[in-house]
Amino acid sequence: LAAQVQAQSQFTLAVNGRFKGGHITRHYGQPQQNVHAIQLEMCQSTYMDESHPFAYRPDLAQQVQPLLKQMIEVVLQWGQVEGGRKNAE
Repeated sequence: LAAQVQAQSQFTLAVNGRFKGGHITRHYGQPQQNVHAIQLEMCQSTYMDESHPFAYRPDLAQQVQPLLKQMIEVVLQWGQVEGGRKNAE
C-alpha cells in the first residue's frame, strides 16, 4: 500500500512512523490474530484552510480523494485475499 501511494502521489508519507495516536494501532493491531490497523494522518492544508475560520476547501480535498479511494480499494482487496487464505487453512 505504501509503495503504491508513494509511486502515484504528490503527498509524502511515513511507514511505521512515531506519530501521536500510534499507540492505538500498536496496541489494537494484532496481525498474528488477523487484526490489522492502519493510521492515517493528514495535515489540515490537504483539505482545509489552516487559519481562522478553518474553512473546508473542496478544491483541495478533491486532490486527495482519488488517493484515499485507491487506498481503501487496495486494503479491501488485500483483506479479501488474506481472508480467503485464512479460511483455506
